[in-house]
Amino acid sequence: MLSKQNIAIISGDFLSGYGLKSLLCEYFNPAEVSVFATFSEYHARRSVYQLLALSAVDYLAHADHLSDKSTIVIVAAAPQPAPQGLVSRLYTLCSEQKTVEQLQSILTNFATPQSAEVARNELSEREREVLTKVALGAINKEIADSLNISLNTVITHRKNITAKLGIKTISGLTVYAIINGIISSKDLPTQ
Repeated sequence: MLSKQNIAIISGDFLSGYGLKSLLCEYFNPAEVSVFATFSEYHARRSVYQLLALSAVDYLAHADHLSDKSTIVIVAAAPQPAPQGLVSRLYTLCSEQKTVEQLQSILTNFATPQSAEVARNELSEREREVLTKVALGAINKEIADSLNISLNTVITHRKNITAKLGIKTISGLTVYAIINGIISSKDLPTQ
């Protein structure tokens, strides 16, 4: 299934990185699995990887530099609310069998990748506008004023966005917006 796929893993934790590489090689036989301790090492390699596994922190820190051609897998110690869409999640605090099952699911979806356009079409154009404003820190009244819509309409759009994405927190919506290219991490207000 992965015989021609190149996979990169970015992990500052030696055991986690090489443990994931070992499981991928043992169960899925990819063409190449490379482990990098830092994003800089990965970026310097300039090889083409179809799949990239990294922590959520590394993803958010380098989202603007990641290739649109790679499928992204966020590796996390435990399940946590996260955006749906083009990014998959792999939780590491579980048994070998559970980890392999998660990898199987991710790689099966990877074999038939979604396009960014399909993921973005989940929200209407107005919902994307409201999501952009929410992710950039605007409150409902500011959103209503800037889009020339009523406060009730903003609230309805926010409810629809939450229902469609299954994300209830502003931080989760912000991560979703970054991952799906609705906003750039450079657009975020600095504190």
